Order: sequence, then C-alpha cells, then structure tokens
Amino acid sequence: MRILSHGHSWAPTPPTDRKEYDAGILTVRAALTEFELGRFLLSNLGLNGYWTSYVLLHPDKGRHTRLSSDGTPLTDLEAWLLDRCPIFLATQERFRTFRQLTQPHIASGMRLASIPSGVMDDLLTLTYAGTENVELTAVDLDPASLEHARRAYERTGLTIKVDFEEKDAWTLGSIERWDLITSNGLNIYVEDDRRCVALYQSIAAALRPQGLFIMSFITPPDQWRACNAEDLNFQRFLFRDALPVKWQSMRDEKTIKAQLSEAGFEVLSVIYDNQGMFPAVLARKHSRKS
Repeated sequence: MRILSHGHSWAPTPPTDRKEYDAGILTVRAALTEFELGRFLLSNLGLNGYWTSYVLLHPDKGRHTRLSSDGTPLTDLEAWLLDRCPIFLATQERFRTFRQLTQPHIASGMRLASIPSGVMDDLLTLTYAGTENVELTAVDLDPASLEHARRAYERTGLTIKVDFEEKDAWTLGSIERWDLITSNGLNIYVEDDRRCVALYQSIAAALRPQGLFIMSFITPPDQWRACNAEDLNFQRFLFRDALPVKWQSMRDEKTIKAQLSEAGFEVLSVIYDNQGMFPAVLARKHSRKS
C-alpha cells in the first residue's frame, strides 16, 4: 500500500493573461525552493506527518519567532502559507478543535489511537494529569512519521504507555481494541467514496462498542465563507495551477454523515472552522445489535 500524502518580495495575486500565468507559475515554484516546506511540497504535492505537524504547531512556535524550520527567517511566501493561506489556517483551527473535542473524554484506563498518526500531535498535546493506565497508539504507514512521533513523545516527558505501529489504516487487524480514535488528513487524499467508507469501517471495527471517533473533512469551495478574497484567489492559483496538490478530495456534511452511518457510526456533532473549510466530526460507534 502506498502512502497517499507524499511520495522575497511577494504579492499574492494570480496572473490574468497567459504570459503572466506562465511566468507566475515559474515565479511561485522558484519561491517554493527557498524554504524546506516549499521544497517538500514541490517534490510530493502533499504533506507528510512532519510537515503537517510543522503547520499545525506554527501558531505556538513560528508565528512568534518568525523563524523557518531551518532557523532562518521566514520568507514572504512561507509566511503567507503559514499565516494567511486559508486552508492552512483552517487546519490549524481544526487541530485546536480536535483537542477540545478529545480532552473532556480522557479518563483512566482508556485506550486511544491516532490513525494515521503523523507526529501524533492530536494526542500528545493533551493533558493526562490525574489519570492512570491510559495507553496511546500511533498508527501510520510511514515509518518516518512514526519515528518523528516517537521523538515527539520523548520530548513531552509523558509517562503513559505509547505504542508505535506501522500499519495500513484499511487493514488494521484490530477488533474492539480502542475507546477513542482520532483521524485527520487521510480522506482528503481519497477520491473514491467507497474506499472512504471502507476506511471508516476499519476504524469502527477497531473501536469498542460506544467508542468515539474524531475525524475531519474538507468541504467543497462553494461552502467556504469569511475568506479573504485575495488570499483565496492566490490559494486557488498556488494549489491548483502552480502546485496541483493531492489533498483535493472534498465532501459535504451530508455525504460524510451518510458514509459514517453506513460504517456503523452515529454523528454527535460537526464543528466548523471560521471559514467553513475543515470541519471536525465527533461520532460514536453503535452498540452491538442484540
């Protein structure tokens, strides 16, 4: 199974004619080569666990230091990506929502998993004070992401047990193992709706009865709101024309609810970010039928 997500003056204004269009693409691509995140995007047309974590944690790190991943000052394009790009802002907000949804459910004896885990920021940044015998599992097909998750865990100083498992999310091979599973950033790379349902069925099988599933999805552009028009136009040019990224599989809430219901879940809540781009979903696995 292949990994789906990867394999200085700046004016974010898309070009208007063909000559400007071609020159604009070359200019953007050249600007992307000036920083590590940009070079990864150019090579992979997506984000792995490490770079997803870099984007998610930017509000608490780089937004204050104004430094890039290599310690140099942010270029204008990287600063635009991390501080103004609508979809990046939406996923940063989505990350905060995941934590807000998960934290109240943390209790002694729980088994939690992040699938795919990436660096597992969604679970490692939670508070486990006052709990006992909590266990976390990072599941990812990318061994590099699991190694980054292992290092991130060591940096937290947490004493809870954490396992790291290199597995395909569609073939977990686990039955009623976890109480809560988080999942972000996989379905946006999957165009086939039936394949998405199969993913959710795999996760449902791995959850105990009444187990919780926290996931997210990207909505179609006609549902986006409160976006800066200039930034949104430049995002379209950047991620559609200059850099045709792989995270283009979008679905509306009705479709997501239907897919989750078919997989055995009851949707408890759908929480939208301010732009309506990257909602978070809290769902519960149905009890066994008698």
